[in-house]
Amino acid sequence: MNTQEIIPPTNTDANTSAEAASEQHFHYRLDFYWQAVAVYALALIAYALVKGTIIDGSLTLTLHDPVMIVLAVVVAASCLVSLTAWFMKRTLTIGADFIRFQSRLRTRTFSREQIAGIALGKKKLLNVRGSYRVAKIRLANRRRLLRIRPSLYEQEQELVQALIAFKRRLG
Repeated sequence: MNTQEIIPPTNTDANTSAEAASEQHFHYRLDFYWQAVAVYALALIAYALVKGTIIDGSLTLTLHDPVMIVLAVVVAASCLVSLTAWFMKRTLTIGADFIRFQSRLRTRTFSREQIAGIALGKKKLLNVRGSYRVAKIRLANRRRLLRIRPSLYEQEQELVQALIAFKRRLG
């Protein structure tokens, strides 16, 4: 006869749910890429309309014009870059004792023990795109600094506050 054991929940389940609640996820901002595609496509359409000729009520476009070819290549390249950025699905996660850089293809996690220090850049006088220029993370086993630009992520202010709180926890 097959008997099943009922295992009561342990405190580790509560700890993992509390840790998951303390994690903050910041997604890479994609609006700039789509805006660039729209602007380049509008420039291509406007140039085609200006350069085209209207004969007997029909519009004739010249596709062999060098400027038209360059604009078409720029539109195609910006579409490719924006689709690549969307596919990569970059996320920055800040937990109680780690910072994780995650994309669709790779995940890098740095624990509190690996992080030697965090330095936040000065506040900008003019808040054009964001409040802080760059956050630099010094790792104990790496010579180069990790650089995080908060303006490249959604919820920029929350990201800066999470980095400041993590810096305080470093001691």
